[in-house]
Parts: sequence; structure tokens; C-alpha cells
Amino acid sequence: MYLTGTESRRRRAEAERARANRAEIVKALSHGQISRRDLVRWGIFCAGGLLLCKNGLSPFARSAFAQVPTGAPRSPLLGIKKFSQTLPRLLLQQPLPLSKSNGEAVFPTHMGEPNAKRLSYHNDFDTYKGPAPNPFRNPLTNRGPMEGRPPGEFFAHQRWEEFFPKVGYVFSWASCVAGTRFHANLAEQDTNSVWTFGLGRFTQGTMSPYLIKGRYGEPILTRIYNNTPLLRETNRGFGRNETQLHFHNAHNGAESDGATGAHHLPGTFYDYLWGTTLARRDTINMDAKDPRASGPDDNGGLVKVPGDFREIQGTMWAHDHRFFFTAENVYKGNLMMVNYYSGPDRGNEAHTDGVNLRLPSGKLLGYGNLDFDVNLIISDGATDLDGQYFFDIFSTDGFLGDLPLVNFAYAPFMNVLPRKYRFRILNASMSRFYQFALSSNGSAVPVTVIANDGNLLVNPVTVTGLDVQGNAERFDIVVDFSRFSIGSRLQLVNRLRMRDDGRGPKETLSLGDALKGRSDDPVIGSILEFRVVGTLGSVDDPTQTLTVANSCGSNDKSVIPPVLTEQIPIVPAVRTRLIEFGRSGEGDSRNFRTGQCTPDCPEFATFPWTIKVNGENAHSFNANRISLLIPRPGEVEHWTFVNGGGGWDHPIHLHFEEGVTMNRGSASMPATERLARKDVWRLRESGRVQFQVQFGEFGGGYVKHCHNTVHEDFAMLMRYQILASGGTHAQITPTPIPSPDGVKFLTPEILREGDPRRLNTASRI
Repeated sequence: MYLTGTESRRRRAEAERARANRAEIVKALSHGQISRRDLVRWGIFCAGGLLLCKNGLSPFARSAFAQVPTGAPRSPLLGIKKFSQTLPRLLLQQPLPLSKSNGEAVFPTHMGEPNAKRLSYHNDFDTYKGPAPNPFRNPLTNRGPMEGRPPGEFFAHQRWEEFFPKVGYVFSWASCVAGTRFHANLAEQDTNSVWTFGLGRFTQGTMSPYLIKGRYGEPILTRIYNNTPLLRETNRGFGRNETQLHFHNAHNGAESDGATGAHHLPGTFYDYLWGTTLARRDTINMDAKDPRASGPDDNGGLVKVPGDFREIQGTMWAHDHRFFFTAENVYKGNLMMVNYYSGPDRGNEAHTDGVNLRLPSGKLLGYGNLDFDVNLIISDGATDLDGQYFFDIFSTDGFLGDLPLVNFAYAPFMNVLPRKYRFRILNASMSRFYQFALSSNGSAVPVTVIANDGNLLVNPVTVTGLDVQGNAERFDIVVDFSRFSIGSRLQLVNRLRMRDDGRGPKETLSLGDALKGRSDDPVIGSILEFRVVGTLGSVDDPTQTLTVANSCGSNDKSVIPPVLTEQIPIVPAVRTRLIEFGRSGEGDSRNFRTGQCTPDCPEFATFPWTIKVNGENAHSFNANRISLLIPRPGEVEHWTFVNGGGGWDHPIHLHFEEGVTMNRGSASMPATERLARKDVWRLRESGRVQFQVQFGEFGGGYVKHCHNTVHEDFAMLMRYQILASGGTHAQITPTPIPSPDGVKFLTPEILREGDPRRLNTASRI
């Protein structure tokens, strides 16, 4: 239907008023001025709690002018064009050396940081008997302990002496610094529109996400200060000022996994021990003699470690996991990337020791070169008509933005030399899937996939278009620009059209149609441009200039070996499990007597998303409910994830361990997935996937969930418990309940269908 200019402006204004009205409802709820019952009584919510589609309230109302998938007016671009700014590289962080004193990890003296310890400072706060004030209190509020990690042995760092941290980092999660923008010509963001990471204690955040280089054999202590506003409502309409950092999908103890319900509050810090340990270290290569199970040292050699070299990880990331608010906090900027380096994946293309794969990277540093190894965080954002970052917190289905962002910059370009590059592509969107191809003058350029979800493929796979990439999935690809002349321009193109309601992909467009773009979804089409040049400044050594003469042709020392790793075999399972994700049953996240969630959730929240185990009752997430129990380490299980239907698609993420993908029932699998190790599986519409998984090394509470984080927050999430072979973690972990005054604990229930021991019958809570 054709709209006159006047009618178009009227409907834009109507949709913007609807969005503002929704924001006012959230504000009133957060201030306690109204309640969910008020909203139901006024007819704004239905009895089940769903936001009604009313004119003046919802931008999805029929007469609203919903131009783009956000369901609201298009984000203003103020005349800027794509590819008018340089791609910002992630901000590489330098590790701090840690020393050891009396069993504690000591930061450099000048920093004035408290030592890192096996047990939380919460214990010191609780046991302090001296005169007031308590020296272990929260310095911003003077209430509660200074460390958010809960007290006691269940949240002590597991195997502390074995994985004693050698290096450390100190970051703040905080309001952004003044001048933060998605493009130099877009609006400056309010300090509370974007919450990102800053370096040091109680600092402000920067726009470009952080990058950490880890290596096997060098455990890391990462301290996160919460420097977000003390008042929850000081958030410009979305985001919760509480965080727990999940290192997706590192092999860490539960207390450092960042998804135990132990979020921490403003003014506190949390110490995460990232052990950089290989899985199966307790059963395979225990004497650490296999040079492939190793990390690089500082002199071109290797530090051999126990464990299975086939379990090596590479492209990793970390992000917020505050239950019921993950989408809001990650979208707001709580994320970073972590590259793990190993003997085979050294990050130095010149070492020829028979272990190093010599993948594209560079050669100026001993390991971890980034000159030709580039992290790309792909996401989609949206702003209001004033240019401020916007997120629709009422949607339970999904959120699709209309601004293509790469490393949090609007549609940038990158200069490259005519040689091989490695790109580590992360889908960091909340709900949008992607399907990428590389285009040169409208023709598809072959790329070689070498890793999936941070795990090396057994054999590289060359394609002219990547498979659909769900939320949190990663593809590592190699692009050879040597076939292009200087001055050439290539584009990374998104070919996937999403359903507007967030259900999943609608169609894959031809490359030609995608390049034309679509006015109804500006994130379809080119999102990043590569420009082939003859000289570049080095990222790894800023005093060096990289040229065709010293880095290309015969001086491009990188290779793509035909074999990257060895296959982990499929073996008979000790047990099988069937886990179905969907909308069956009634969401029971809230206590049926009190109406409260564990942990607390938005007052307006409803829970349409549920999970059921082995065909039993469906449940939505409750942190005090254990849906699956792993009775002993080392047992091999085969799990089948099933999509309950309804036209939805769900990328399901398993914490702590990867699985070896076995089959998709009768459906086909791409070569990049068949028998590959993964930690996220996109279920496809009404689909299923079966994989082999084996747990070991650590015990405690972990979760699995849909990584469409909107579905996760409403509450397609479940807790599972790993029982260690002995010690504290041979018992069930109590559920932490954080508060400004400290942490209390609840005793969890265990669903009978999830417990192979059949010791407990679930009770309704």
C-alpha cells in the first residue's frame, strides 16, 4: 500500500510513541509504582501475562508503521553510508604476572589489588570479628562482602593448586565512556545505553570488545568488578546491573563457569579461575608426553599438558549469564573474545616443528599473532529516533535489529594484503541467524572452513557459502586474497532472511538478491567490506610495516593442512537422554505460592518456553531445580535434542563440554558438522540432533539452554549437576541467592526423570 509523506510520518510517530509507552511501563514496574496485577486489570496484559498488541502500546499493533524487524521505526542513519569507517580490531588485553604467597595469587604491588584466593572473601567478611567497619565490605555500598563469589567449599576454586593462576586480568563492567558511538557520525551514546568492559578497578567501559589470548598450560585469574549503576532503574530501559561472566565453552569448574546463579552486584568483584586445561586430563595422556597436547611457551617451544589433544579449543568468547537478563546485558555490551593457543594451533605460521599447523596468523610474535588472524563479532542493533541504543524487553520470541554491527561498529571496511587470512566469525546477535558468503563483483568467492564452535575440523572444508550460523555459533574460515589485485573490493554478505517474529530463518536468498539489499531488513546484504592494499601497519608490532614483499607470495608462510586433528570415535553409551525444547506445558519458573522466580526475574515476565526430559513433564527454568544429574565423571552418554515444533528454530548450547555430532535423525548434515565437536546445535524447524558427550574433571552445577537469548530469558534454560568422584562436589551444589548483604542458599530439588540414581521424586516448589 502506498503511503503519503504525511501518513508515513504519522505512523512513524505512532510507532515511536508505542515504544516510549512500553518503556514507561518498564520504568513504573521497576520503581514499584505499578504491579503485574495492575497491568492485567487495566487490560494491558492478558491473564497469562503476555503483553497485548494494542495501538499506542505495541509497535507491532496493526496500524503501527513497523518498517523493519524491530517492529519499530528504522534506526536513523543521519546520512552515513556503509563502509565509511575502518573495522576496529578487538582491544587486546595484556596479562598481569601473578606470584604465589601463602597459597594466594598476588597481583603486581602497584595495583593495590587484594590477593586472589581459593575461598571467597565472602568467608572473611562473614567471620570478621574486629571493630567496625568491616574491611571486607563492599566499598561502594558499605553493605555485604566485597567479593560476589559465594562463601564455602562449593564455590571455592576447584583444583586450585593444580591450576594455580600464572597470569591475571582486572576488568570493570561499567557504563560506557563519553564519546561512545557506533559510527563517528552517529549519535553519542548515553553512558547507560551501553555497558561494556573497562581496564582496571571501577573504570568505565569502551566500545570495542576486549580480546584475551590464553594458552594451554598457563591458568588465568580474571577479576571482574561490577561498576554499573547502584540503582537498577538507571539503565535507559534495559539491562540488569548484576552479572555473572560465562566463559563460553571453556573447560572450567562450575564456580568459574559463570552460570550458577551466583551473579554479583555493583561494588563487588568476582574472581574466575580459567584453568586452560584439556579435557580428559584425568584419563588420557596423564603423563603429558604427547606434544600435541600442549601450549606455546615464550621461546618458540611447547609446554606439554595432560589431556586429549583432540579436545583442543581455539575461538572462544565470554559473556554475561545473569539468569532472566542475559539477552539485555549481552546486547548492552557484556561480551569479549578469548583465543586459546595450543601446540597445533600456535598462532605463528613460521614454526615448523611437526606439531604446529601453521594456520594464517603472522610471524612477528612467538605465538598468538593477529596480523592475519582476525576476530569478527557479528551482531545486529537498533536505536530509537534520538539515536540511543534500544532493546524490546517485552518480546518473548526474539529481537532483530536493523543495524549491521561488526565488532560493535556499523558496517565497516578492512584493509587486507593479497595473501591468506584467518577470520574467526562469532554470531553474537540475540536472535538473528546469519548465512554468509564472500562476494567479489557479485560472484561467490570460495572460503575454507577450518573450525566450528572453536573446535578444529578433522579435515578443512572449502565452500562458496557458509551454513546457517545460529546464535553463539562460530566459524573459523581461511580466505585467500592472493587471487585479487590491489584495489579489489570484496564484501561479506548475509543471505539469510529471518521471520519477523523471531521464529528462525525464512529463506536463503541468492547472492545477487542479497547484494541488492532489502528495505524491510537492512541487515540482509553486505555488512563488511575487504579492500586489498599493498601495505599495512602491523597489529602485532606497530613499528613494522607489512607489505606484499615481506608478507605475501613466498613470504606468506601459512598453510591449510589436509588434516587438522583426529576424529573422536563414537562408542557405546552408558545411557541415553532425550531433551525436548518447545512451548509444551505451562511455564513454572515462578514459585506457585509466592509468584517469585529463583533468582528474581522481571515482574512482567511470562515463560512460554519449556524443556522436558525423557518425555516427562515440561518445565521452564528455575535455578533451584536440577533437571539432569550426571552421577559420575567419565561416563559416555548419547543425548538427543528435539525441537518441539511450532515453526521455531533453537540454537541449543551445552555448557562445559562439547559433544561429537552423530546425526540429525533422517535429515542431512553439512560436512562442517558431521562428527564435529560442537557446543551449540541449531535444531532446525521441527528437527533433532544426536551427539555423544562425556563429562569429567570438575563437578558442580551447569546449564544448557537456547542461545536465542530472548528464549533463554523466558526461560528455555535448564540446570544440570555433575557429581565428582569425591570431595565436596560429590554432593549436590546448594543454590546461591545473592543479595546486597551477601549470599544465602537453598536446597535444590532433583527431577526424578533426570536422576539415573532414582533417589528423589520431584516436588512442586
